[in-house]
Amino acid sequence: MANFSTDADLQFYQPDILEFGITSFTSPNDYHAQAREDIERDLRDKWWGIYQNNITRDIAHLGSIEMDGTLLTDAQWKRCSVFKVIGFYATPQLTKFNSDDNKDRFQVMLDYYQQAYHAEFGAVLRDGVEYDDNNDGTVTTAEKEPYERLRLIRWRLHLRLMIVG
Repeated sequence: MANFSTDADLQFYQPDILEFGITSFTSPNDYHAQAREDIERDLRDKWWGIYQNNITRDIAHLGSIEMDGTLLTDAQWKRCSVFKVIGFYATPQLTKFNSDDNKDRFQVMLDYYQQAYHAEFGAVLRDGVEYDDNNDGTVTTAEKEPYERLRLIRWRLHLRLMIVG
């Protein structure tokens, strides 16, 4: 399974990231692979159950199907992965963790990229996660499911009950 990002992608957002003593984020530790695993875990936690509820109508399948990370569209998660690698893996290794009133450059970068990760992750959820559920090689509009809050799901269920009953 390919990573969502590469060192070249990191340099696009932070051109000097490989000039601080860490020359690669793939060796000896593959932080790009770790970022992919983290993103997939976040998806299972925040999106997968809602997707299953919206897509799978047979109650017997709810919660019984595991998410397959290979069915995600990798390009959709590149920026999220870049922010994850820089904010959660690169900058913690580079900072001296000074006090709050005297942050070093890497602490500022750490805060920025961690916030950027959460903002980007939320933006992708709201836009719709591209998940090739039937594994046919294309993501249809029906397979791009936007994240919905529980209140909206209840409202749709309430409308269905009003129409049916």
